Amino acid sequence: MAGWQGLAAAMLLFGGLSLAPGAMAQEAGQLADRPDFSMVTSKAAAQRLVREGRLVRIRLFPAELGGPADPGNLTYIPPAVEYTRQLLIGTLQRFTAEDLIDQLDVQAEYKGTSIVPSRIHFTAKHSRGGPPFEGVVEVW
Repeated sequence: MAGWQGLAAAMLLFGGLSLAPGAMAQEAGQLADRPDFSMVTSKAAAQRLVREGRLVRIRLFPAELGGPADPGNLTYIPPAVEYTRQLLIGTLQRFTAEDLIDQLDVQAEYKGTSIVPSRIHFTAKHSRGGPPFEGVVEVW
């Protein structure tokens, strides 16, 4: 655990983190299978993929950090990406508990008319100042 905490502290110090499933394979020069959700342009299409196990429904601003359950905060991402997102949320929860951050902004980036975000940007900071922590979850 100390190694992960050290990594988290380094990420806070240097201000950013980008998490992507398959990133290690890409760095190794291998092809990473990346799904294309450009045709998912309706809630019905997304819910069909949820039933097939290809997407999961999440709160864009995480429930673990106070995100509301209202429809405007709901979106869909692949299950492997949800695992990656949970790792980042765990780091943000720890930073909150350690009083390193007390503000969070979460923004989704989309491609075309798809309702599945292509990236989710997290920017956390503390009201008393200091460098922000920025994390990006690559979705597709």
